[in-house]
Amino acid sequence: MRRKVECDLINSLLPRFDAQGLRVTTNDLKFLKNLARHNEREWFQKHKAECETTQKNFLEIVSGLVFALSEFEEALTTVDPKSCLFRIYRDVRFSKDKSPYKTHLGAYICAGGRKSQTLPGYYLHIEPDGRSLFGAGLFMPDKPILERLRHDIAAPQSRIVARLTDKALTKQFPDVLEDDKAKAVPRGYAKDHPHGEYLKLRHFCIHAPIADSVVTGKKFLHWLAERGETLYQWNSLLMTAKG
Repeated sequence: MRRKVECDLINSLLPRFDAQGLRVTTNDLKFLKNLARHNEREWFQKHKAECETTQKNFLEIVSGLVFALSEFEEALTTVDPKSCLFRIYRDVRFSKDKSPYKTHLGAYICAGGRKSQTLPGYYLHIEPDGRSLFGAGLFMPDKPILERLRHDIAAPQSRIVARLTDKALTKQFPDVLEDDKAKAVPRGYAKDHPHGEYLKLRHFCIHAPIADSVVTGKKFLHWLAERGETLYQWNSLLMTAKG
């Protein structure tokens, strides 16, 4: 009953989101493209006003998204949208690439905070040329949680594997984050385990690409909010599996 009430509420809010027209503008994408071509402090200082406008538009989208997601996940009602945003400045201390700025916008919405390794959250990434994405899950869970998730994956009736192979889910969110994936099945599990590829995962995040036309469209927040329940269900499964 509660889910029906939540869905009805979200559906009633979608026209309001559409009317507000919260979206990334073509100028915002143009700024990010130009920043990629001129990733240097002198150019950035001359175009700082454009950066501030782009970040302001993104904050408005994230604020609307936090509100929409909080209708499914009550704990998000206390999240400050500003705290979800990643800075545009790169940490170059240990990187061979000394480019000072990120060429995308990113936000991580999580009740445990942007750096949480114990609670799953929602990630929105904006980058030109179809590189934007929306997803959710656990990024770099700490070791005890990682082991509990792998324990679920190793089970014959794994809830995580069942969800990741569900056609309805993969239609909306076709991609699983495989960054830092282990080269071999972790110690303690059979090398030929039928769920071996999933056991190699170190992040438990699903995501979907977003076309530039959607990002800059008047129904962008509508598009995000419609997919919120699916991501909430994925995160809820992870919460149950991690114990």
